Amino acid sequence: MNNITDSRGRRLPLRPYRRIASLVPSLTETVCRLGAGERLVARTVYCTEPREMPAAVPACGGTKNPDLERLANLRPDLVLACLEENKPEHLTALELAGIPVFAVMPRRLDDVSTLLRNLGMLLGTENLAGRLLADLTAARLVCGELRRASALSVGATRTAVLIWKRPWMAAGGGTYINAVCEELGLENALVRRPDYPTVTLDELAELELDLVLLPDEPYRFTHHDAWSLAAAAVVPDRRRAVLLDGKLLSWYGARSASSLRALARLLAPRL
Repeated sequence: MNNITDSRGRRLPLRPYRRIASLVPSLTETVCRLGAGERLVARTVYCTEPREMPAAVPACGGTKNPDLERLANLRPDLVLACLEENKPEHLTALELAGIPVFAVMPRRLDDVSTLLRNLGMLLGTENLAGRLLADLTAARLVCGELRRASALSVGATRTAVLIWKRPWMAAGGGTYINAVCEELGLENALVRRPDYPTVTLDELAELELDLVLLPDEPYRFTHHDAWSLAAAAVVPDRRRAVLLDGKLLSWYGARSASSLRALARLLAPRL
């Protein structure tokens, strides 16, 4: 195979890419976990993991507002992006400047496997990618056991994952967060509403939820928010509004396997 296709259907030649720019924190982390951290020439201000990432890698703005001029001046030969997190006009501008862009859009756990495999080929680190793939497969087996145990004991756990407040917003269908919920055996009560719908507390209360997950990013929910949801009858009691590390739900790639295991440990007592 001499080329590879990204999530937009764009074909990219397979060749040694040596100067990598990443516009997505989880992809930056994955590049490092694939043994190519020394090839990073640019990142976003939100790309802070792993901690051992070369400190000299310059930040070029955020995911939604990258400094394209500075990025181009760093002469990357490949930019990694995500269709959900980065704006299409920015990716087009980079390509018009002659910089190849490889864009991903993981909506299922199988898409993460494809992502790891593709990045391994783009970086020439197929062996390390294979190890990450094997670890992800093993983690999904753990989740399968949790799903079966939950189905036998209490049935599906109706869940909402909130991502914002003022207005309240939740993860709907077609998102990576929804895929993680499905993998854990959680029934996303908003799966029929795509992307990240706006909801009200009254609407949430009508869903008869068993569980609400409150990640700390992109919005940092607090114990006060958990108590507010219980007071509004969105959840049966405060213990059913769970604060957690947002990276567990939304960072895909090298982190997916460890995140699934951590979520399984965290949620098993509540399922």
